[in-house]
Amino acid sequence: MLTYFVAFLLSASCSFVLTPLVRNLGIRLGTMDDGSEARKVHDRPIPRVGGVAIAVAFFLPVIGLFFWDNLVSERYLADAPRVAGLVLGAVGMVALGLVDDVHDLRARTKLVVQILFAVAAWFLGYQIVKIASPFGDPIALGWLSFPVTLLWIVGIVNAINLIDGLDGLASGIALFAVIILFMLGVLNRNVIVGLTAIALAGALVGFLRYNFNPASIFMGDSGSLFIGYVLAVTAISGSAKSSTVVSLTIPLLALGLPVMDTTLTVLRRFLAGKNLFAADRDHVHHRLLDRGMSHRQAVLVLYGGCAFLGLGALMLVYANSLLSAVILTVMALGALSFSWGLGYLSWEEMRLSVRYGLFRQQALRDRLDAIEKVVDAVRKARTVEEAIDRVVDLAPGIGVDHVQCRLEVEATKGPRRFEVDGPPGEDKERQEPYRLVRPLVWGLGSIRVSGFLAFEWYCPREQLHLPEAGSYDWITLVLRDRILELMTNDDIDTLGPKLTHQLRS
Repeated sequence: MLTYFVAFLLSASCSFVLTPLVRNLGIRLGTMDDGSEARKVHDRPIPRVGGVAIAVAFFLPVIGLFFWDNLVSERYLADAPRVAGLVLGAVGMVALGLVDDVHDLRARTKLVVQILFAVAAWFLGYQIVKIASPFGDPIALGWLSFPVTLLWIVGIVNAINLIDGLDGLASGIALFAVIILFMLGVLNRNVIVGLTAIALAGALVGFLRYNFNPASIFMGDSGSLFIGYVLAVTAISGSAKSSTVVSLTIPLLALGLPVMDTTLTVLRRFLAGKNLFAADRDHVHHRLLDRGMSHRQAVLVLYGGCAFLGLGALMLVYANSLLSAVILTVMALGALSFSWGLGYLSWEEMRLSVRYGLFRQQALRDRLDAIEKVVDAVRKARTVEEAIDRVVDLAPGIGVDHVQCRLEVEATKGPRRFEVDGPPGEDKERQEPYRLVRPLVWGLGSIRVSGFLAFEWYCPREQLHLPEAGSYDWITLVLRDRILELMTNDDIDTLGPKLTHQLRS
């Protein structure tokens, strides 16, 4: 235990001293996060290269083992392939993240490099060869070991990256997880897990002093990718020699919150037909903020969730099969309740996502067919009033909740004004509508038309799917042209030969 204690002090002290130096360097080099993106929650530029300080502080006690001959260092260095996989992969992830912090790499480029590091880790001994279960004997993966290991490493790396959205959130969650992994390593007498985990814990403790709200430095991708990789391979080491029946389930629970957030994010984007790599403002921490929580309150609530999951993971170490099943069931129900409370499992939201995501092409064809019916009805209208009414009457068929039309027409027979709202009936006062306004302005000869056509939806903007937005311009143009035809026919005898020639040409 003395070795673990010394490793923790070294990494924590190094991180505490080095972080402000890295912060000042980041300011000088201009590697700042200015908070200009909509999903950001800070309003001032903050350096985002804190991962460098975390990595250096982590490696200090690890490298020190090469110069301190003791039982722990002997066991640690005896497993050279795994040590190489840990060190090379961690350094590579820091480098990849640092390049991204400076130059903003494409998401696909980062994913490819992450997969390459995961492949290298597999060949160097970080392999998930079986998945144990509290309900029976462990399940040997066989050839599935390779893809499952890659999915685990890449998944955890991106889970930490995605959860890094509030001051101190990713670093605090990682600290909870790494403490659980350290305890698991000590209980199983796994030196690699114990030393790796305690070194990372110290680095995170020192960094949190400057990263907790209000943060003066962010870990950036250099930190999130590094921490995610170290956690992923450490968890594999911890489960490989575990005597407990739940094996990888324990580190999975320890990392439960970022894993849940990543799973929900990928599922939500897939169902909505969105780019899986596109950033948005709909993560767990964002939803807590949207419900009125302060920055610190949201972080502390998520810390509490991590503590709950960590406690459950530790209970599994000593639980029998029946108790393990009960614990996992309770935690699964808790996760479902939490997700439901944040609106992730809302039936309406899922219905919209499936309708306009998985069945996006069919929904788009149906919508365009309905819009074409509106256009045909407008073209067949015999009066201006009828043309406007056709748009209003058919609005529900194209998914529009309400239509407003305001027109002022100047012609030789005098001015006319049209004001139409519809469809009538349902009370829509529950919230402000999202409006798509298209101008109706035209002039020719003695005829002048001015006004607008507005389409309204009574649901949050983020729930709208308007891939056919240009079609509403089509409706507006057809309505404008039909009004032109009707007004011209009405005034054709008084417009003169010049206008008649213009219409024919």
